[in-house]
Amino acid sequence: MSDADIVKLRAATFIPSAWLSRADDADQTLEFRGDDREFTPHAVNTGRNRVEQEAVVDFARETLSEYADTGRSVERITCPDGTEELREGKASADGIFCTDPEWREEGVEFEMNASASNPLVSHPHPVDYRLMLAVNRDGGVDVRGQHDGFPCYEFYAQTDFGDFRTLYRHDFRETGDAPSALAGPMEYEFEASR
Repeated sequence: MSDADIVKLRAATFIPSAWLSRADDADQTLEFRGDDREFTPHAVNTGRNRVEQEAVVDFARETLSEYADTGRSVERITCPDGTEELREGKASADGIFCTDPEWREEGVEFEMNASASNPLVSHPHPVDYRLMLAVNRDGGVDVRGQHDGFPCYEFYAQTDFGDFRTLYRHDFRETGDAPSALAGPMEYEFEASR
């Protein structure tokens, strides 16, 4: 296999439904807007992620470029008379970062990390993940990772602008996890090679 020039790693978290109920009582219904989508590597810069992150390994220049962002949080409060109130906010992307790369003859190793909280919740638990990556010069990727049980998580790799390969996906609808899984340590661990 020949050496790769560019390997792109893409990570995202999202809520697949259009709205997610937060609480329901006699006085009002509280909901958060979801991302209204399914798994895809093509949702970056669409506003349909809770967290999005890219790391681009350039073997020709031995550089690592990174990008991180968060989606807009929207809370809808519906009163018994049917009137609605919307609140909006945007989480900081400061907790979404890559560690410095360690270049080796066979490739490069680094981490992709994310920790971002809903700015509309007074004491929020953050969405968290940590990926330990070894990107080989032939474009292969070995990843070990950890993440919370909620929301959905998706991690992809792309070599020299070809098709994206799925490294790993987590769907809380299949595992039965709820927003309460954001509290405490990360529940899931995985390993993949692609």
